[in-house]
Amino acid sequence: MAKDTTAGADNRGLFDDFGAFRTPTAEDFTAVLTRGLVAPDANVLLNLYRYTEQARGDLLRALGGLDNRLWVPHQALVEFWRNRESTLSDARSSGAQAAEEMASHAAQAERTLRTWGNRVALPEEETDRLRGQLSEVFDDVQKAIVKVGQGEWQNITQDTSTDPVIAKLEPALVGRVGAPLSREDHDKAIAEGMRRVEKRVPPGYMDKPKDGVGAAGDYLVWEQILREATRRKCDVLFVTADIKEDWWRKEQGFNRGPRPELTEELRTRGGGRLFMLTPKRFLEVAASILEFSLQAGSVEDIERVERIGTDEEAYGGWTAGALVELFDRLTYDGYGDRVAVIKYAAEMDGVADAKSIYDICQYPEDRSLRGFTKPVTRLTSLLQGLDKIPDSAVQVLKAEYDSGTSRASGFSVHPLLVPLINDLPDEDE
Repeated sequence: MAKDTTAGADNRGLFDDFGAFRTPTAEDFTAVLTRGLVAPDANVLLNLYRYTEQARGDLLRALGGLDNRLWVPHQALVEFWRNRESTLSDARSSGAQAAEEMASHAAQAERTLRTWGNRVALPEEETDRLRGQLSEVFDDVQKAIVKVGQGEWQNITQDTSTDPVIAKLEPALVGRVGAPLSREDHDKAIAEGMRRVEKRVPPGYMDKPKDGVGAAGDYLVWEQILREATRRKCDVLFVTADIKEDWWRKEQGFNRGPRPELTEELRTRGGGRLFMLTPKRFLEVAASILEFSLQAGSVEDIERVERIGTDEEAYGGWTAGALVELFDRLTYDGYGDRVAVIKYAAEMDGVADAKSIYDICQYPEDRSLRGFTKPVTRLTSLLQGLDKIPDSAVQVLKAEYDSGTSRASGFSVHPLLVPLINDLPDEDE
């Protein structure tokens, strides 16, 4: 019989070098939840402060049911404690902010109704009837927001001894937190993390705007996971609310699984397969495999928090409410022309040329545009100081220059903000 020269140790199959593209099955998740390593990111723990009591309880039940398969990277806890109080403050103030925004929307809705009624000569009694219905709906929503805020957060303070989240999280994590890296290994990891940021090697390069070595935080988490998975020689499930591209393989805007580079790095280091789930999907998968019942509304609430986080990341740290506040403050300070330019630039796919700016602002031809963005930058810093937007929020308006000249050729709006600005309601509507 002739020898098969095509066979050999170097021959490979469909998924040998492409494991990141294999869709996980129920059996895969069962294996990693019962025999692998499940590592939650810091944002998973911090989001416990943003969930309702039911959702919080179910997620803690899922984590507790993992027993010794649950393992938290030390860096994840560093970030948890670093951000706990600001997260708690944000959660406590979110109800008041939501109620305030709802009142603003109610006023806008009434103005829209009144304008429309005038245009179509709607009888006054019909306008009053519709206005009454609007007021009733908005009042009900505002009362619900206030009720939830008072019920959920009145017992949660900065005091860890009375914090119900800490009370449940502490016993769940006993003996399940990794040790910190040695000083030498930590310094090496920081250097490698910053190198990856500069070279756009995952994970962590999307955190480049963070101050100092903060951009290396994701790599520290990843390096600690790699070491523990190598020690255990097992599969890994990383649970994270981070939806950025330096963690996830994205196809047509959807997260399809971990980045192939991360899957390969885990395999090369001696671990098994890498799986990634958002907290919502993790809760759904864990409930089925670990056999516990979810309380009504838990999945929906976690999905709500994920959606808010996705919107904030999708729009460079800005929300519609934050942009409206920026525009209101600019107008109040006498810089309504900047608002007009920003909106015009968004309509023009992100760029407003100098000639259009002179026309919009009714500036004389000899006027310089130097310092045009300063009011926007100043008020953006103010909103960051008020925790309305994160420090990493993208710059709204930036000067553009022709090569070889110091004269601005126009101004641009950050691409991430263009759709958000264009979706804002027109004040005249």
